[in-house]
Amino acid sequence: MTRAISSLPVVFLQMKEADEFVDITLVFGKQRIACHKVILAGMCDYFRRMFLTNMLERGSQEVVLNDISASTGVVLVDYLYSGNIVITQHNAQDLLAASEMLLLGALKKKVEEFLLSHTDSVNCISIINLARLYDLKILLADAQKYLHEHVKEVVETEEMHLLQEGDLIEALEANASQEENFLFIQKWIRSAEGRTDRFDDLMQHVSLSQCSKDFVCSTVMAEKLMHNTRGMKLIKQFMRSCGSADPPKQPSLAVGNERGEMCACASPGGFVVSGGRSQNSNQRECYSYHVQNGQWNTLPPMPTARRIHSSIYHNHHLYVVGGYDGRFLNSVEALDMRNLQWNHLPPLPREVYSAYLAIVSDNLVVLGGCCGGWVADVHEFDSAQQTWRQRSPMPEICERGAAVSFDDHVYVVGGSERSCMRFNPRNNTWTSLQRPRFIHSYGSSLVLNGNIVVIEGSNNDSIEEYSPLTASWSTWTLKMPQKSPGWAFAAKMDS
Repeated sequence: MTRAISSLPVVFLQMKEADEFVDITLVFGKQRIACHKVILAGMCDYFRRMFLTNMLERGSQEVVLNDISASTGVVLVDYLYSGNIVITQHNAQDLLAASEMLLLGALKKKVEEFLLSHTDSVNCISIINLARLYDLKILLADAQKYLHEHVKEVVETEEMHLLQEGDLIEALEANASQEENFLFIQKWIRSAEGRTDRFDDLMQHVSLSQCSKDFVCSTVMAEKLMHNTRGMKLIKQFMRSCGSADPPKQPSLAVGNERGEMCACASPGGFVVSGGRSQNSNQRECYSYHVQNGQWNTLPPMPTARRIHSSIYHNHHLYVVGGYDGRFLNSVEALDMRNLQWNHLPPLPREVYSAYLAIVSDNLVVLGGCCGGWVADVHEFDSAQQTWRQRSPMPEICERGAAVSFDDHVYVVGGSERSCMRFNPRNNTWTSLQRPRFIHSYGSSLVLNGNIVVIEGSNNDSIEEYSPLTASWSTWTLKMPQKSPGWAFAAKMDS
């Protein structure tokens, strides 16, 4: 039964301390405390029942209480004699265990009241477990409410390994911030061994559609436990749900212009746009456009915000090279379009922006570019060895030109000097070829029907075609719709 402890006359405590009329010794580890049976029995049902039954302690001069520590035992005996007790965060758990064992219902209630007023982000998980263990319903509800309201703080504490999965799920369902919920799951999974197999099931309680694009791309996609069929399905659903809302909708659109300093490259069925500058801030955004369905899709943003960089698409990968983010860059990043995961490649041997990219024999080739001045350097990335090697430089600097690969060779064409050069990677040699008629500064180049086509350029609407077979240039009668100030890539789409 629950019995309130009232203060006894001080004389009983004085007699205990003077060992007067004591007839029983309580043993707590190495601590021995001489007491009066009648006081213990009168103030504690546990001792009363003990002394009334035929238990060994009835006729014994000692009662050994192995489950109660010496410090807690001293506090308890003083409580039984005086009715007073000091509860602290340090002794509250031990007092709960002792009050449960000794049937001290009033003390148990005091401890519960203390914990109700001392719950915080550091201890609320422990308090939830204690409340459940000792059937403290009011304390349990209060601690759970605190957890639900302070998820962001609790997730940073060292108690995560103590949280039971059921309590985690209740917190996830009560919390409106889906980004906090994802971080909560991450922390819980990592806080103890053997929890990784619970990740997929717990993700049912997170709605990625309510997360920001930046959070999904930078945090969710960086979580390796998402890199499975189920996880990638969730990510792709998210990308589809927000894909067409971000880029501006216009009847016609030109991308990759010099002023915005974004970059674009062809991809299967369309093109990919990345980076650039907006409101004097470098951008990380990445979008793909599919011509067949006229649909924009949002891709994970680049790990590094950058502009005037270079990009190329090859074998399910988007490669981003160099550029500027407040300083000139030599970093190289690759987006795997199959799992939408960015990876860092070894950096280029030098910083560069506006370099020309080509793919030969599955190797990435970086040519020319600028860093304080235009250069003729050539570097090739060995995909098998994952290393860069320097190749023979271009026979001349090509400023604001373009590059394209064809028949296991790389052609560098156009630019302000009307360049036309061919690189043979097998023997590391260059050949200078006949120059085009017009200046194609910042023009684009592509392979069409076995010929090299150079399209327009700064204030130039002409299109020229080089035939490797005849080693000669010809000019198309077709012109670009208008002269541009210099597009790195352009596309016309009818609404």
